[in-house]
Amino acid sequence: MSDKLRRYELVYIVQPEATDEERAKVEERVSSICERMHAHVLKKEDWGKRKLAYEIKKSNKGYYSYLVFAAPATVPAEIERNLRLLDSVLRYLTICLDKDISLEAAKAEIAAEEEARAAARARMAQMPKDDDDDDALTDDDPALVEEEDDA
Repeated sequence: MSDKLRRYELVYIVQPEATDEERAKVEERVSSICERMHAHVLKKEDWGKRKLAYEIKKSNKGYYSYLVFAAPATVPAEIERNLRLLDSVLRYLTICLDKDISLEAAKAEIAAEEEARAAARARMAQMPKDDDDDDALTDDDPALVEEEDDA
């Protein structure tokens, strides 16, 4: 197997009525395909139950899962084929982020992203929370004055 892989991002939505076991079954199916086809999962997130932008199969909500993986070019088609067969999956989308990457470079990039997010969270936690900022903008402030139309 070549050292160069492609980095993919996969988001899939499971029906809101799905039980924890059904969602775990979908996750296990995707993980087993990755393992069997020599893909490397770099990042996995469960985004939880969210409102959909539009109705899909008479559902307004769904459970979102996010996955970043490095794999040969044949893996996404196999994952999508399996997701298509599962009735509990409403939608899925796979995007190729990078071509011809090394596994080490992909892992380092994910680690750097996570480190940057952690640093941003730490900065946000250190910022003073000032809820009494009502007097910052007054009625006399030019930013609040609306221009009148001469229509």
